[in-house]
Amino acid sequence: MVKNYFRVKNIFNYIGSLCLITASSSAAAFYDAYPESEEPYISGPASKNLQWLGEDFSSYIDGQQLECSNNKNARDHFDVTSGCLQAKYVDSWKLGWTDDKVFRVVAIGKDSNGSEIKYTDQTNQYRAYIKTWKNSGSIPAWSGLHAFARYQTSDDLYVGSIRYDGNVTIKVKYQGAYTTLAQTKLTNGVKNYLNTQGKLAAGQWYDIHFSVVGNKLTLALDGVELLSVNNDLLTEGTIGIRTDNLSAYLDDWQLLPSDSIVVDPPTDPEIPTDPETPAEVVEFIPGKTKVINGDVYSYDGQCYQAKNNPGSWEVPSNASWFWVAVECVDNPSPPIDPELPTEPVPPTDPLPPTTAVEFIPGSTKVNNGDTVTYNNICYKAKNSPGSWETPSANSWFWDVVTCP
Repeated sequence: MVKNYFRVKNIFNYIGSLCLITASSSAAAFYDAYPESEEPYISGPASKNLQWLGEDFSSYIDGQQLECSNNKNARDHFDVTSGCLQAKYVDSWKLGWTDDKVFRVVAIGKDSNGSEIKYTDQTNQYRAYIKTWKNSGSIPAWSGLHAFARYQTSDDLYVGSIRYDGNVTIKVKYQGAYTTLAQTKLTNGVKNYLNTQGKLAAGQWYDIHFSVVGNKLTLALDGVELLSVNNDLLTEGTIGIRTDNLSAYLDDWQLLPSDSIVVDPPTDPEIPTDPETPAEVVEFIPGKTKVINGDVYSYDGQCYQAKNNPGSWEVPSNASWFWVAVECVDNPSPPIDPELPTEPVPPTDPLPPTTAVEFIPGSTKVNNGDTVTYNNICYKAKNSPGSWETPSANSWFWDVVTCP
C-alpha cells in the first residue's frame, strides 16, 4: 500500500515585486505547489499507486482548529492557503467547518519513496453543506463552491464552480488570467438548488465532482453531469477546494481515479442541525429597527422573516413583498391527535449467518471487491463507493451477490 501524505508549502511574499512588473515579465504566484527548489517530482494519473484517500474529519475532537493560513505548520497533511479549517461535531456527524470570506486548501501527495506527485488524470470530489451566506445583500455573483484540478500555482489551475448567481462554470487560470471555458445555468433537478430569488440555496448538501482526463474537463453535481469541455493548457497538478462568502461544513474530500465520476445521484446524508441556541426574536419598531435579510422579527403578536431588504418603515404584514410570515420560536405547538394502534407486523424469517459486513450509511468504509450486507441483501463494491453511496440493485457502485 502506498503511503500518502502532504507537505506544507511556502507562501511567497511577492508584494514588493508587484512594483517591478513590466510588459515582458510577471510577478511570482502567491502560492506554488511545486517549487523548483523541491524537485524532482513524479507524474502520473491518480491510481492505486498514486493515490490520496482524502479527509473525512473523523480523527479530530469537536472544535479543534486544524490549520490556518497564518500558521501553516499546525498540520502536515493538508495546506490551508487562505482562512482557517476547523473540526466540528453536529449531532453524530464529524465534519470540517469554515467560516471565512475566502477559504482555500490545496492537497499535496507523495508516494512511498517520498517523491511528490504531479497528478495528470484526476477527479476532485468533496461534499459541502452551505450553512449561511455572508455579506447579505451584497454577495458577489461568483461566490459559491469551487473545485480545483491540475492546480500548479495560484496563477495556473482549472476550477469548476457552482456559483451564487445560479451559474455553473469551468474556467482555466493561466499565468494569472482567468478564461471561461464553459458555462450554463443551474436548474432544479435532483434537488431544488435555487431559492425563490434564483440564487444558490443554503441549508443543503452539494456533492461536487470535477474530473480532468487528458484534455477533457467534466463537472458534475450530485451525480449529474453539468458541463464538459476540452482544454490543453495544463497537463498535471493537484486538487483543492475554495469557498467564497459563505459558512460551510465539509466532508468526504477525495482524490479519485479519473474514471470514478458519479453517474447516478448519491444518497444525501442527513442535513445537520444547528447546535447553537436560536437567537432571540427582535421586536420590529417602525422607523427604528434596522433589518437584515433572513432574520426573524416580531410585530403585532406575529413573527416575520425579512426578504428583499426592507427599510425601517416597511412594516411587517402578510401581504408585504418584504416579509414572509413564519412561526415564532417560542410558540407552543398544537396538540397532536394520538395515532390509532395498528396491527403488529409479523416477524420475518432470519437470514442465515454471513461474513459480510453490515453497511451503515455515513460510517462504513469499503474497498472495491468488498462484500457488504444492507437491508438483508448482499452487495459487492465497485467504482470506489463512498460512505454515502447506499447499496441498491441499480447502483453504479454495487452488484447484488450471494451472501458468503
